[in-house]
Amino acid sequence: MEKITLRAFQAPSEPELCQEFLKEHRRVLEDFGIQNVSTNTDSWMSDPNAYIIVALHDTLGMVGGIRLQIASKTDPLPMEEAIGKLDPKVHCALSELQPHGNGEVCSLWNANRYGHMGVPILLSQAVTAMATMANAKRMVCLVAHYTKRHPSRNGFIVMEDLGDQGVFSYPIPSIKAIAMVNPDTMTLPHATNSQRQLIYSIRLRPKQVRIETPNSTPIEVHYDMCLQTNILDLHAYQSIESDKLSQVG
Repeated sequence: MEKITLRAFQAPSEPELCQEFLKEHRRVLEDFGIQNVSTNTDSWMSDPNAYIIVALHDTLGMVGGIRLQIASKTDPLPMEEAIGKLDPKVHCALSELQPHGNGEVCSLWNANRYGHMGVPILLSQAVTAMATMANAKRMVCLVAHYTKRHPSRNGFIVMEDLGDQGVFSYPIPSIKAIAMVNPDTMTLPHATNSQRQLIYSIRLRPKQVRIETPNSTPIEVHYDMCLQTNILDLHAYQSIESDKLSQVG
């Protein structure tokens, strides 16, 4: 059976993994004919507000990755830099979310050498699980139309007040990006029941092994999602347990 490890960490703690992440992400963008993306820089590598999840394969190395960038009062989120010039309302929308502990899910990539295995699906649900560990009570993201269903299952909804009902021509005119928000990363009211329970499982047991089938091939996924900077407080655990019991009832 195929086996990968999903490992989460705060960016400054793993400079070598960050360098590999950036190199592989840029390679994927170039394969799609996308170069010089304004937000594809290395500034996040030393930023304690940047949290990373990488997918590691025993023989193929790093085959996927995703980043959660926590908003701050001084540094704009990548989304604001990317599409803020296309719609001024983006700045206001993100500013309103910032006091609630907003973060942006960005830089999702999957190496072509390990394509069609569903790694982006695994990374998307893992980063949603990581949100509360990183104190992100809200999350936003920009996604392509063909991947919209994945964040939707994890509790994201379209920000229809922005752009053309949430749609932007970005990063190049031929590609459409959709702005989405997860309005409550703790209780996940817009997530499917099955995804909510899976995300809760990762939060409660951030080190575990699960057999996942994101596409047609089963994968033995070793979750290593512990963040040294933060653990869920008692209230968070109680909220998760209460929601689980209500779902059973």
